[in-house]
Amino acid sequence: MKTFRLFATLLVIALCAGFTSCSDDDEDIDVSQLEGTWGLVHDTGWEESDGDKDSWDDTHTPNNPCCMDCSKLVIKKISDNTYSVDSYYYNHSDWTHEGNQTISINGNTVTINKTNTASGFFESDENTTIEYLTSDKLALRFKNENTETEKYNYVMEFVRME
Repeated sequence: MKTFRLFATLLVIALCAGFTSCSDDDEDIDVSQLEGTWGLVHDTGWEESDGDKDSWDDTHTPNNPCCMDCSKLVIKKISDNTYSVDSYYYNHSDWTHEGNQTISINGNTVTINKTNTASGFFESDENTTIEYLTSDKLALRFKNENTETEKYNYVMEFVRME
């Protein structure tokens, strides 16, 4: 009986150790998949401004766009971890260029190096990370919880268009 209890205790400890192993949140993103044209298919999150909180969960169809909520990104590699990002939104019957920015990727963190036009897709005061990146899917998290007047946290999911 003592042997059985010892075995059962060791089994429980082993199982607990297996479930508490390191998470994969710290894994680097395979940026070789980043170049291409990405269309927004889903965005979900919340925004709080002056005490009013607004949540959303929207679906989009970039290959058959219908409204200005449809967005796409064209990402081109410039050097090792530096990329050019052209952003577009759908306006009536055509894609309209919103802006161009140069970004750097370090691990899964996106840093804006330069906004080359009047505006761009990324905001300079937000924390932007790549949630996941595969050959056909990209998810970006945008977060700003450091100010008293405006806070937000949302994820935009894209699919490869070309």
